[in-house]
Amino acid sequence: MGHLRKWSKGTRGQALVEFALIVPLLIVIVMGIIEFGRLWMTMITLSGAAREGARLAAVTAPDHDAVETAVENVLSAAGLGPGTITISGPNAQNDVAVTVEITYTVITGSILPGFSGSLQLARSAVMHWEG
Repeated sequence: MGHLRKWSKGTRGQALVEFALIVPLLIVIVMGIIEFGRLWMTMITLSGAAREGARLAAVTAPDHDAVETAVENVLSAAGLGPGTITISGPNAQNDVAVTVEITYTVITGSILPGFSGSLQLARSAVMHWEG
């Protein structure tokens, strides 16, 4: 029994050392998951905004002011900053296209150095003009 007690005294700090080695890796993984989720949500919102703008453009002349307002409403409802909105059409096939582009800023850079920056994200939607 004394031999077992002598062996356990030498491993008292082992769990603490293992924890200290694993925690930075876990933080990086969790922050990566959070950042990917934010990026994915932003892309889905951009797709929805472009689709909403294209739907409105398809049933109007297209009315550029109304389309831009509809797209900006979707972006602001999601908490995204103003973006660049491009409306084209109707073309020879009677299609209208709306492209929404924003600058996405990575938030993990404020927590983990080296993971900062920004990306240009753009999504488009095309619908048949009904005019």
